[in-house]
Amino acid sequence: MNEPLITDWINSFAALLGVPLVVWGIVQLFLKNKSQDRKLTSLENLAKSQNDVVLKMSEQIQELSMQTSEFQFQSELMKESNLLIQKQIELQNDMYLHSKISEEKKYELQRIERISKIKPHFVFSGSNSSPSGFTVKLLNKGQTARKLSLQQIDNEFAKFSPIDENKEYDNNQKIEISGYADSSKTFYNSNQVPFSIELFFEDIDGNKYKQRVTKDGNYRITAPEQIEK
Repeated sequence: MNEPLITDWINSFAALLGVPLVVWGIVQLFLKNKSQDRKLTSLENLAKSQNDVVLKMSEQIQELSMQTSEFQFQSELMKESNLLIQKQIELQNDMYLHSKISEEKKYELQRIERISKIKPHFVFSGSNSSPSGFTVKLLNKGQTARKLSLQQIDNEFAKFSPIDENKEYDNNQKIEISGYADSSKTFYNSNQVPFSIELFFEDIDGNKYKQRVTKDGNYRITAPEQIEK
């Protein structure tokens, strides 16, 4: 039987020395993969967190727009109430000074009181959108609105679906205005496109009004403006 040569012992010993290096290399690779997994998980969590923040901010902006619209409505009611009080004081002064009521002032007071009782008044009541389209919701906080129509102003970046002019909207009924970005005229999608439109309508006596609805980051709507015949 041949005795192992010294070179064989050396080679065997060298091979044994290489085993820990191989094991260490495997451990390092495993740790590196675990580190990559942790980084990917961290990035996924960060992306989800950022998306949640954006969604929350969008909801807060919409809620603020609704609160602003309600505040404008209440302010307009106070303005009308003050106008009525002013007219009543003028009539009382007239009665006191001249012992009679001016027929012209009497008619004017009756007209203002009538309009105040029957005037429609729309406020912003929410919206939803996607890259392909958007919908704006308006709530009638006043009285019956008839013969509604839309007129676009300022730009033509958005297109709007026609509304039913024969439909009436009573108190606490909503109208939904739908549209989409015109890709031939703007790079905005329907989530982002700014626009400004005027909503025209009449009350039950045929008095005409208009309100402007604007989107420029958030939604704004003006108080009803009566259009003189």
